[in-house]
Amino acid sequence: MVCLSLPLSAQTMSDQRAQAIDLWLADQELDGLQGLALLAQQGDAQSQLLLGLIDKFAELQGAALVAMPRAERLALLRAPGGMSGRNWVHFAAQQGDAIAVAWTELWSMDAGLDTAKALAALDEPRALAETLITLVKRHESGFPAEVLAQDWYPQTLLMLSENRVLRDEDAAKLHPGDPQHRFGTKGAPEPEALHDWLVTSAVARPIRAVCAAQCPDQQQACTMALYKALGSYEGLLTHASPVNALIAEDRFVDSPRGQAALARRIMLMRSTRMREAEREKLAQISLCAADWLGAQFDAHTVRKIPAPQ
Repeated sequence: MVCLSLPLSAQTMSDQRAQAIDLWLADQELDGLQGLALLAQQGDAQSQLLLGLIDKFAELQGAALVAMPRAERLALLRAPGGMSGRNWVHFAAQQGDAIAVAWTELWSMDAGLDTAKALAALDEPRALAETLITLVKRHESGFPAEVLAQDWYPQTLLMLSENRVLRDEDAAKLHPGDPQHRFGTKGAPEPEALHDWLVTSAVARPIRAVCAAQCPDQQQACTMALYKALGSYEGLLTHASPVNALIAEDRFVDSPRGQAALARRIMLMRSTRMREAEREKLAQISLCAADWLGAQFDAHTVRKIPAPQ
């Protein structure tokens, strides 16, 4: 059960939400989620938003949640209704929460550049990246030069031009090791340049945070190994705090839950057989990173109880 430092009646809803988030980030997962679920049921739109995003994005779900029976897991994460419950983000949107409104627009196919611009103004980098990448996939076309040049548009997605080729004038604005170069005329960056980008770019901060915490003696090799394991620049862009307004970016990536979420994201990209093969390849770059991923994969794998003989 959640251990509260103040009597429940003496706490504000904001206090209770902050405590539930603290527990979730510390990987006291079920206690944190139970606190958020209670607040969501009481109508707290911000708790509804965060709980709904944890339900939506599987990498945010930790080992304790994964191990729960499906019916109990859905009861914890979702509002009652329908065959398997309803995602709480829709309830937060009905209350006018701007971030929730933007997410529901994206999920309902109603999103456009106005949605992206609103998320940029709200300082929600994960949701902004998800929206822009999704819009390009849906329309099979990128954005014109006048959109890429607007102040709100992120430099991290300059490769989403109209023909989805990084323009030379945009490439000139980027670090030589920026992975976006592989979408341009010069091709993928050299390994040395990519490594320098990984150790300096804010985009790669989630990988560096894991390596600093888990492999302090192999940080450079670990950083390259985890980037290769993730295998996707877009995936790295969208590995961020689910709600920046509630959990600052640095706080999320430095937390046990944020770091475990990176491993689970890598895990979910591969079948069980592929995970072991990939781990062996990564061990040649950083044994520490490969061992950490292996331990995380084991922790997030549901073990079937053998039938009685």
